[in-house]
This record gives sequence, C-alpha cells and structure tokens, in this order.
Amino acid sequence: MFRALLSRLKEGCRTGAFPPGKPNLPPDFRGRPKLAADTTAEDVDAMKAVCPVSGALGFEEGKACLDMGRCIFCGRCAEACSKVVFTDEYRLGVFRREDLVVRAGEETYEPPVQTDPEALALKGSLALREVSAGGCAACELDANVLGTPAWDMARFGISFVASPRHADAIYLTGPVSENMQTALDKTYAAVPEPKFLIAAGACAISGGLYAQGHLPAATSLYIPGCPPHPATTLEALIRFTRGTIWPL
Repeated sequence: MFRALLSRLKEGCRTGAFPPGKPNLPPDFRGRPKLAADTTAEDVDAMKAVCPVSGALGFEEGKACLDMGRCIFCGRCAEACSKVVFTDEYRLGVFRREDLVVRAGEETYEPPVQTDPEALALKGSLALREVSAGGCAACELDANVLGTPAWDMARFGISFVASPRHADAIYLTGPVSENMQTALDKTYAAVPEPKFLIAAGACAISGGLYAQGHLPAATSLYIPGCPPHPATTLEALIRFTRGTIWPL
C-alpha cells in the first residue's frame, strides 16, 4: 500500500489543464467547418463529388451549407475546394438538430447556452448510461478516455453508470442498427424521469455512413464528430448541465 501511494506521489498530476485552460488539440484536428460567403453551387458540387456521406453538403436558399450531423470530418471537401476550411473550434455540441448546419458566410460562432430547466436542475451532476447501437467502437473508445486521469470527467460530476435506472441520460453511439433498436428502446424506458438522450457522433445523429436508425425520443444534446474529440464531448456535457462552461 505504501509503495502504491509513493508511486502516485512521484507521478504527480496527470490531468490536463482543460478546463478551464484550452485543450491540447492535435495539429491535424478538424473542428467546426467554415464556408466562404462566395461558395457557389459549382463549388458544392465539387465537394459533394468527393464526400463519402450522402446529404452532408447542400445549397439552400442561395447559400451553401454543411451538416455537421452527417459530416464525418474526413476533410476531403477541403482538399477538393478552397471555399471550406476546418477550424480549431472544438465546442461543437448543440441542443437543437438544426444548429448543426453550418451556412456559408457565417463569420462568428458562439456555442449555444443551455436553457432547459430540467437539465439545469441536475446542477452539474450527470449520470450516463452508454448504449452502443451498432457503432464501430471509435466513439465508445473516445468517450471511455474521459474517465482516465488525463480528462477525469468525474471532477465535474459526470460519470458512466452500469444501470439505466441509475442514469440521468442515455449516451448513444452508433447508427442504431435493427438488432439494437429494441435494446435501445428498453434501456431508454428504464431511465427515470426526467431523462435525456445524448447523440454522440455522426452515426447516432444521422446514421452517418449508414442508414438512419430511429431514436426513441427527442434528443437533448448532439455531439458531432467521427468520433467526437474528448475535449468536444467534455465541454458539451459540462455546458449541458451548467448553462455555460464558464464559470465552472
């Protein structure tokens, strides 16, 4: 026992400075995309030609748009057309599906503030029951690291629990395959009221590269990505129950 304590003292703190410090993002990190105001229909067609996801790019009401709920952040569109760039904005979580759509010419961005009184009533404490509904395990693995010393989401009152009866929300990953639909419905039904559904990753939000599944209820939080970066997920979960990430 003494040796274990001594070893921990020698190791020191392994938790990153985020938050409140900025996250340590990799050099090739692809965050919130930005479309130039003068993006044409021809530009969109060029991007769609290399995009592996149907419906991620479009042109509506005279403006080009990119749906982060479908985007897998592969970057092929940026390679094919200079009118789109992926920024280092990692705060991607939103509370409404329509807020995942990025439109050409948007110069400024601030993540939405939580206003749902039932979510705010959790007062920063959030118990999650993870449901992997046919995913590839990428989203699941990146969510798992949030429990390690590097991220330590428990210091913010966030944890994964073994039973849906102990949970506040379902943390859903994967495209909701036919074989997982009943399991997801039953798990969601077992969560006590008030309950929430959090869709993490393109597959859970829109089906991603796969056919669209059917969510059991209205989704309360969307965290885009393929998979979402741990900083993106942690920031979104904190903001979900605190209104805003600042102050903690």
